[in-house]
Amino acid sequence: MARRSLIRNPSPASGQAPGWNALSQHAYDEHWLQDLLFRHPALIVADRLDGGGGDVAPLCRELAIPRAGGTVFADILGVARTGRLVIIECKLWRNPQARREVLAQIVEYAALLRRWSFGDLTARLKRKLAIAEQNPIFDLAKAKWPELEEAPFVDAVTRSLKLGDFQLIIAGDGIRSDTHAIAEHLNSQGAGLAQLTLLEIQLWQAASGNLVVLPSVPLRTEVLQQRVLVDGGGTPLQLEAPEIVSAASDETMESVVDPERANRRGVNRAFWQRFIDQVQFDHADQLPPRHGGDNWVRIPLPEPLGWITGFRSAGTRAEVGLFLTFHGEDGQNLFDGFHNDIAELRSESGLDLVTRLKSAAPFHAELGMFRPRSDLAGDEQQLDWLCDAANRFVSLIRPRLSVLAEAAE
Repeated sequence: MARRSLIRNPSPASGQAPGWNALSQHAYDEHWLQDLLFRHPALIVADRLDGGGGDVAPLCRELAIPRAGGTVFADILGVARTGRLVIIECKLWRNPQARREVLAQIVEYAALLRRWSFGDLTARLKRKLAIAEQNPIFDLAKAKWPELEEAPFVDAVTRSLKLGDFQLIIAGDGIRSDTHAIAEHLNSQGAGLAQLTLLEIQLWQAASGNLVVLPSVPLRTEVLQQRVLVDGGGTPLQLEAPEIVSAASDETMESVVDPERANRRGVNRAFWQRFIDQVQFDHADQLPPRHGGDNWVRIPLPEPLGWITGFRSAGTRAEVGLFLTFHGEDGQNLFDGFHNDIAELRSESGLDLVTRLKSAAPFHAELGMFRPRSDLAGDEQQLDWLCDAANRFVSLIRPRLSVLAEAAE
């Protein structure tokens, strides 16, 4: 059954005849439709979703999803009471190309999002929403459904990501399409488990200026399934490269006792221990930093990168910074991708990232941020800057590593 919601028209049309009139398709744009659905999630006909599992809790608009060649943006990301993630794309059907374009877009977003972990998504939402809560997905859902329990809900969201089990919704002002063709297209794209709903938004306006929004599902929903091997607990069986963390330290035993140098090492180690104790990562899967050598630490990352190096150097060009290192042919290919997207990476993270080519043959390069120690007055400012920059850097890099790992399988 269609659901009707009466809201006030933000810009009433003049000269309307008495009674109700269908609005021109040019009266409102896609940004307006996106905002309408985000602010009024009851318009999403959720009683047809998840087998009657309930409404949708909107999480964010314009979610940035990195991919090779640039970033794409999903109009609305939400979550159902069951923990199933919901991706909504808004499209006004002003040309025959629109249906094909939005279909390709939503399939791509689902395929890319499937490569993320729960920690990837949490970190991205915390950055997007500028909030400090450790579990924003659960917090936003619990605000709508107070009876939710955190552990099973988080498990359900994690499962939704791992299986690609998403609710995909294309919302528009006049849905006309062949459902079977859409199903075949989605299956050919390898979108995993996906349920596609075509949501038609009809707009009607009275002479008084009031706007009636009438959502409906004009076509039957297709459930699109692929076979996924799972273990006894329902977790998909995937071959994943184990995280490799170097256990070796670059510290060497000094053959001659040097009290001054030993004292300096002690001071440096105490500084980095404070960093290890104080840094907090938005990414739920991030392991804590570990001491490296004198005046530097490792922040572990999944392969192929290994870790981020945090350091302080001394001398006439003393610096403080964080960087990733790239070696060999594979490292060069990865570095080239980051180098080409450097402007986008800076904008997304708010970091003054730079690339440094150290050697062409053999290839050795760095991506990171480097500041003169003189710019940061004393240990406290250096520590504050390092903690903030490390969190931003990890939140920027890890979703991209998840994409690479999925592509390599």
